[in-house]
Amino acid sequence: MMKEPRPYIIVVCLLLALLVNSRLYAQLIKVTSELNTDSMMIGDQVLYTLRVEAAENVDFRLPAISDTLSKNLEVLFPVSADTTFGDGRRKVEHSYVITGFEEGMQIVPAQHVEYTFNGRTDTALSMPLMMHVYEPVVDTTQAIKPIKPPINTPLTFKELLPWLGLGLGILLIASLIAVLIRRYRQRRRDPEIFRMQPKEPAHVIAFRELDRLKEEKLWERGYVKQFYTRLTEITRTYIERQYGIPAMERTTSEILQAFRRSNLEDGLLEEILEELLQLADLVKFAKEEPLPVDNQTNLNNAYLFVQKTYPMFYAEKPGPAMSMETGSFKENSQASNTGPGQVNDREITTGPGETDGTGKEGLDHG
Repeated sequence: MMKEPRPYIIVVCLLLALLVNSRLYAQLIKVTSELNTDSMMIGDQVLYTLRVEAAENVDFRLPAISDTLSKNLEVLFPVSADTTFGDGRRKVEHSYVITGFEEGMQIVPAQHVEYTFNGRTDTALSMPLMMHVYEPVVDTTQAIKPIKPPINTPLTFKELLPWLGLGLGILLIASLIAVLIRRYRQRRRDPEIFRMQPKEPAHVIAFRELDRLKEEKLWERGYVKQFYTRLTEITRTYIERQYGIPAMERTTSEILQAFRRSNLEDGLLEEILEELLQLADLVKFAKEEPLPVDNQTNLNNAYLFVQKTYPMFYAEKPGPAMSMETGSFKENSQASNTGPGQVNDREITTGPGETDGTGKEGLDHG
């Protein structure tokens, strides 16, 4: 015959089950809060920290703390938010700076943290806190003192920097205005000073550079590569300024194609330019060693190329000229104006072993 369990045994078992269950849920999540002090003077600042420690398989959400904790306690700003993991648990800690302006015992309310575990949603609470807010002690037996004067703090460079920038800007603007006024007055007194000088023509520059190259006698002294480098630079620069072709940035074939489209009248000019540029490429890149007559020929061809092309851009309609014998006007057949360093057809002469300006053997520039 079995004995019936005694009532007190059943009660003890139920209590043990509840205790184990409560400890189990206590291990799931733990919410705590603290203040770095339990009292403060009105208007002082106190650090409030909220901590949540839970198992990694527990999802939880902290309360949104914005601007107030209670009726008499204000949140000034958040300080930090930190999350750490260790021993299978997750720890979250948020800190805030709070203050109060009401005297007396103030209560920091409990914070509600919702969590979910195994599909079950519940709420964990922190313990409420107490903090004493007191007024400053005033000794009424003492006489009222005057207000303290402002504290004399030193001026920092950071504070001075905007004013320095402003002063520098004003100085620059004033200087610019002074320069403009001065130039305006000078222009009124002597307008000839400010007249735009005419731009030097491309052929004048080319002739001057060719004359300088000829005087340097580079190929005669053995500097053949330097001679052809200078010669092609002068020719390319002239083409770029006169024809608008970016010759300094293009290859020989590209220059010849562009020049062929611009030159539709004289095929000899294209032959002269092609021979000059191609031989220069061989000397500079293939270490070609041309004969002295070839060097003189290409120098003369450069003179001839400029001489034959620039009148196309400066052509003037022939005007009537008076005949000294008949006293009547007749048309000039050709203008003979040449600038310094320029060459006309009469100045290109041939010597022994040399030919005319076709570039086949060489020309001697007088």
